[in-house]
Amino acid sequence: MTKWLKIAVVTVLLGLFLGGGSLAAADPVVVASTSWVGLIVRAAGLEDFPILAPIDLRHPPEYDYRPSDIARVTKADYLVSAGYEPFIKKLVEAAELPEERLVHVVTTNTPDNLKAQTRKLAALFGTEERQAQWEAELDKLTGQLHQAAIEKDAANTPVLVHFHQEAFVRWLGFDVIGVFGPEDISPAKMAELAKLGPAMVIDNYHNPVGVGIAEIASVPHVELANFPGAGLDTMEALITDNAKKLGLVE
Repeated sequence: MTKWLKIAVVTVLLGLFLGGGSLAAADPVVVASTSWVGLIVRAAGLEDFPILAPIDLRHPPEYDYRPSDIARVTKADYLVSAGYEPFIKKLVEAAELPEERLVHVVTTNTPDNLKAQTRKLAALFGTEERQAQWEAELDKLTGQLHQAAIEKDAANTPVLVHFHQEAFVRWLGFDVIGVFGPEDISPAKMAELAKLGPAMVIDNYHNPVGVGIAEIASVPHVELANFPGAGLDTMEALITDNAKKLGLVE
């Protein structure tokens, strides 16, 4: 009986491994630098991972890492960041992380880039099927937003936009007549931009510098976000929230 039991166990195990059963490889242990990077990681197919910079920070890249973060990244298979967070460079040096465990993503907030970045991560994580499902949902949402932009006549709506929101606003189809920031703007430059005749000033929530332009031009001032706060835990939720602020959806 012992001999036949061993044969049966081996047969079951081989079936699981060769047939893609429940003993498939586990997801990698991943740490994300900020909530924005975290949305990209989640869209790539992972759900359970820590985010280093607290989501309540207005500008998460300014986060200063803690000793507990060293332990987190040391135990992780990958640390995913955008490459522009100053605290990540210091953390990598402190934890002495090898290059092969560092993954950088481009955080430009346009659908084509988000697809490219999530596909790259999914190939690394082995989560291609989950990423493909997310991509299908994104395509559905972006199609709806493009249609809404057409109905709202975005192409004939002149706007001034913050540098860090330019790509997203252009993708939606707005008539971008000028770009400002990310650094502070002089009063003279504000007046110059206001004379361009914008219907709206679209700023960046994380480092807004366009309030004065909107006041001079007497037009609405809107702040869009890249780093999601509480309640915006998916890429679709963040994109939809920004679209609402622009008046494209209810």
